[in-house]
Amino acid sequence: MQHKIIFLACIAVIAGALAIQAGSADVYLFGHKLPLRCELYEMFGVKCALCGATRSLCTLAHGDFSQSIRFHLLGPAIFTFICLQIPYRIYRLIVETKGVNRRLTKLNAGLTVSLVTAIFVNWFIYLGGLIL
Repeated sequence: MQHKIIFLACIAVIAGALAIQAGSADVYLFGHKLPLRCELYEMFGVKCALCGATRSLCTLAHGDFSQSIRFHLLGPAIFTFICLQIPYRIYRLIVETKGVNRRLTKLNAGLTVSLVTAIFVNWFIYLGGLIL
């Protein structure tokens, strides 16, 4: 069941990224401004670990790699990871009853941990720049 949920969530993220237009500070769905704000940034002026990720994914979905990196350094890696989850989850749904390739499962877990670690390291570097 979890594989179906993650598969559908990834499809929704990619569809959303294609439907949403990213501006320099805001995002728009069919011309209507979406009320997406980071509460940490609004309250304290400090960006969270994923600040800019929505705009990054949207600009990458529309083919603008350089703008995607400007919004969030790891946006392209996050987008690629989400895209790779789709065939992986299809595979897991198909072979769930037949036996799963343990190497592929470990690879997916390793990529997940690596991406989450990279997001937090990137955030800590940003926070360190605020302190120093």
